Amino acid sequence: MSLETQQSAKGELVFTSFLFVAGAIVFWDTLNLATTAVDGVIGPKVFPFIISVSLMVLSLLQIVSVLRGNLGSPEDIEGGTQVSKPNWKGLGIVIGALVAFILLQEIIGFMISSTILFFSVAWTLGERKWLRLLLISAAVSVAIYYGFTAGLQLKLPLGFEFLFPTEVEEW
Repeated sequence: MSLETQQSAKGELVFTSFLFVAGAIVFWDTLNLATTAVDGVIGPKVFPFIISVSLMVLSLLQIVSVLRGNLGSPEDIEGGTQVSKPNWKGLGIVIGALVAFILLQEIIGFMISSTILFFSVAWTLGERKWLRLLLISAAVSVAIYYGFTAGLQLKLPLGFEFLFPTEVEEW
C-alpha cells in the first residue's frame, strides 16, 4: 500500500468515525429526550432514532469497506472544464431567496415562501424550464407542508392570516 493510499484510508476512517460519533450523540440525546403521556405511537423520538441508527449503521459499513481496501476516488470535473471565478450573482440570488423565505414565511405562509426559495435555488443552479420548475417547486412545498403539519403534527404558517383571523383578541 502506497503512502498516498494509506493517507487516503486514514482520512476516510477519520471522517467516517466522526459520522459514527455524531450518530451516537444524536442517539444518546434522543434517549434522554423528555416525553409525555400524550405522545402517540409516533412521538418526538422516532425520527431522531431512525436518523441516528441509520447514521451509525452506514458509517460502520463504510469503516468495514475502507478497512477491506475499498477507497473512494475523486471524480473528474464535470464537463471537463474548471471554473476559475466564483458565481457571485448566483450566490446573491440564493442568499436573497433565503432572506425572503425567512422574512415572508409568517406573512405569505410556508408554501408560497418555500416555493419561491426552491424556484430561486434551482434557477440559480441552471434549470431554465420555468413552468416545470415552478410546478415542481410548488409540489415539493405542498408535500413538505402537509408532511410536517399532518404527519409530524408541527404547525407551519399557512399565511395570509391577517386576512382571515382565526383567534379572537381580548381587550
